[in-house]
Amino acid sequence: MSVLIRVLLIISAVLMLVFMLKRIRQAKLKIEYTIFWITFASILVVMGIFPEVFYNISYLLGFQSPISMVFLVIIFVLIIKMFFMTLQISQLEYKIDALVQQIAIDRKIDKEEKKEQAE
Repeated sequence: MSVLIRVLLIISAVLMLVFMLKRIRQAKLKIEYTIFWITFASILVVMGIFPEVFYNISYLLGFQSPISMVFLVIIFVLIIKMFFMTLQISQLEYKIDALVQQIAIDRKIDKEEKKEQAE
């Protein structure tokens, strides 16, 4: 891995860490999501500082090039993250539907009560 790419990787990962910490302080991002991204950025920093570790791991796992292993792992992790976010979105949609139905029922009851009071 060339020195320029390693430096860019480290700088971008550190900037990502700073950005996440800033978002936590502003209360714009939940800590559970931030932990994932901080871990992800930390791994990128380690990859930039110690690329030999990933060369050895990729060799032991039988990959022809370390970058293939890195891409495969990153894609796998992001797909898993996307799956869990899809589950969470689905649960939130069910909750929204239930709330909308409850609001509609409450409004209907309020209208009927007002109509009965007017009579």
